[in-house]
Amino acid sequence: MTTKERPIIAITMGDAAGIGPEIIVKVLQLKQIYSLCCPLVVGEGNTMKAAIKLVKSPLKLHPVKTVAELKGQFGVIDLLDLHNLNRKEVVTGQVCKACGKAAMEYIAKAAELALKGEVKALVTAPINKEATVQAGYGDVGHLEFLARLTGATEYATMLVTGPLRVVHLTTHYSLKQACALVTKERILAKLKLTHNSFRQWGIEHPRIGVAALNPHAGEGGLFGTEEIEQIMPAVKKARSLGIDARGPFPADSIFTRAINGEFDVVLAMYHDQGHIPIKVHGFEKSVSVALGLPFVRTSVDHGTAFDIAGKGVANARSLVEAIKMAIRLSEEGSIRYA
Repeated sequence: MTTKERPIIAITMGDAAGIGPEIIVKVLQLKQIYSLCCPLVVGEGNTMKAAIKLVKSPLKLHPVKTVAELKGQFGVIDLLDLHNLNRKEVVTGQVCKACGKAAMEYIAKAAELALKGEVKALVTAPINKEATVQAGYGDVGHLEFLARLTGATEYATMLVTGPLRVVHLTTHYSLKQACALVTKERILAKLKLTHNSFRQWGIEHPRIGVAALNPHAGEGGLFGTEEIEQIMPAVKKARSLGIDARGPFPADSIFTRAINGEFDVVLAMYHDQGHIPIKVHGFEKSVSVALGLPFVRTSVDHGTAFDIAGKGVANARSLVEAIKMAIRLSEEGSIRYA
């Protein structure tokens, strides 16, 4: 296919001190990726050169100033270089304020391209939240930053690995805070968002399983009353609106039921409740998908991995899957398991 026939996918470089640049180079060594899309890396040139050298890659950088200059050719990395990072300030594998600032600028630029329709979707390499906070960003992650940039008011993180899909009611909060955020209003809003998103992605009547917060779904109030006072009322209201929400079901069994095909997606109540089953079921191929943004955004489902950064051993499978998912959602509008 020609450049015009393939979707342009923006890939942000992530934190320069982490594994983001390395896994991007590894992915762009795969000819299959170029048969599916025209990848555009939004990042910093010297860091990408260092990553190419690290993995002993034959790839060449092609700096561009506009999307129109893309070559979209296998063997060449089209790079929108923001020239916003001094490599002398970067210590691989360590938190760096400059890296945090630069990483957020890559995201902002890629979002700008997506909002203008110059790229079909946005795929993000990992950032380090400690670094972004040091750089003055109060957002707790990619999604919150993108929601602020785009004005999105209702949004959520969904993780996908194979047939298992999990939307999160809350993500980056302490467990104590997350429990306090389990309210009827918030749950109902996420059920509506999930229902509408899946309908846009070709599943006309999505079946949403709702996880309980407490052990045994509260055991009739013996182990907590959130199920009775907050979760069940939200599920009932959602059903009255035509949403096929079911539950709450105990969290120790609902994810197996979803894997076996009973639900199209599970709504988890907090970060680890949803992340653990995803990563146990298929960590290396898991992907994060944003719900509620005005464009498609996917991401790797792992962090900057400072412990292995600079060693050339990072696994790029999650980024491969994130790019494929972004292409599928932006071109076919399909969230079905492929």
